[in-house]
Amino acid sequence: MTTDPAYVEKCRKDLAKRWNDLTSFVSDAIREKWWAMIDERYAPRPFHGLAHLEHMMQLFDTHKDLLKDRYAVAFAIFFKHLEYDPLNAEEAERNEERLREFAAETTFDQANYVSRLLLESANNCTDAHLNPDKYGDDDLHYLIDFDTAWMGVGEAEYTKFREAARSEVGNLNDKDYIERRLKVLELFLQIPNIFATKVMRDIYEAQARKNIKDEIEFLNGLSKG
Repeated sequence: MTTDPAYVEKCRKDLAKRWNDLTSFVSDAIREKWWAMIDERYAPRPFHGLAHLEHMMQLFDTHKDLLKDRYAVAFAIFFKHLEYDPLNAEEAERNEERLREFAAETTFDQANYVSRLLLESANNCTDAHLNPDKYGDDDLHYLIDFDTAWMGVGEAEYTKFREAARSEVGNLNDKDYIERRLKVLELFLQIPNIFATKVMRDIYEAQARKNIKDEIEFLNGLSKG
């Protein structure tokens, strides 16, 4: 995602307004405390940062009429990558714990449903991803598709995302990164569907597969070089 300061600041302002609207039922102190945490966690990241969060929210705006519980999905989007470590397999559990902390400090009464969305979206895979002729229309499917939609953007934009994703794990040397990245990319190509919902699959699936194949070729070239 872009790290252009002006755009990131625009994202920050929009997301802060969304958070304020979403949490109008809590006290100002609690609302501001959790927004400060969201901003602090997301802002420094070159990929899973404020721009990615804003992108998910824009997709939410486009498809919210298809959601069964748009209110819960909006909360799930904010908490999905609140705590983020691409090398830690327990990210979903950590974010579910954060959500429970928020619920304990407020009158938020949908923690169980949002927790399920966070935990079940952890590996970005459902039955709708694994069956060639099946689509998903649950909130879980839309949450996953919103999170992975970046894979289906145009080639030039995808290249920027690829570079941002690499910089987010700068502590890995090139050899280890390429090995890990290739495993993930090849897994996406092995499953029948990258996107679960019909609307997102129709828009993004073909381009996502092309982008992934191109990145695999790029990474293989680096490893041989």
